Amino acid sequence: MSDEHWTLHTFRSAAAGHLHGAECVLSVLPQNPTHPARAPASAAYLAHVALECAIKARLLYRAGCADGEDLKKKQPKVYDALFRRRQGHELARLAEEVRLSKLMKVEGKQWVDDDCWKRLTTSERPYSLRYGAENIGASAAGAEVARSKELADVLLSGIGFSKRKRDGDS
Repeated sequence: MSDEHWTLHTFRSAAAGHLHGAECVLSVLPQNPTHPARAPASAAYLAHVALECAIKARLLYRAGCADGEDLKKKQPKVYDALFRRRQGHELARLAEEVRLSKLMKVEGKQWVDDDCWKRLTTSERPYSLRYGAENIGASAAGAEVARSKELADVLLSGIGFSKRKRDGDS
């Protein structure tokens, strides 16, 4: 995918879609808990990707960038680190870049640095889930989906689907 397709809209939509998918996977687990496509790891993986997309949408918004190409021009080091390297999938690094703990507090939400957050931000994620190397139970996956939804709601608050107006735009 070229950089011009990485827009606020695509990241925001992907965050919502992946969270919905994670919730759907969790909702069918009780009916068919052994089906591989309905494994708790699938829900946790989707939640991870959703949170990554929500953070990247917030980063673009905060930088006043409509898409990845804008960010590449305005802040090439940030772009390279967060969109071109492995650390661009590391939630701990992304959360630090967007100052997620402070954003939560500003929004009147509690920042929780617990076992759920530690699982979400382990350096092996999302690869351990993507390739099936990590075993995660339904309750842990459910907690990760719920946390990702809570964080994504804060990250995406105030970000519409249209381009953010930048200085000089009429």
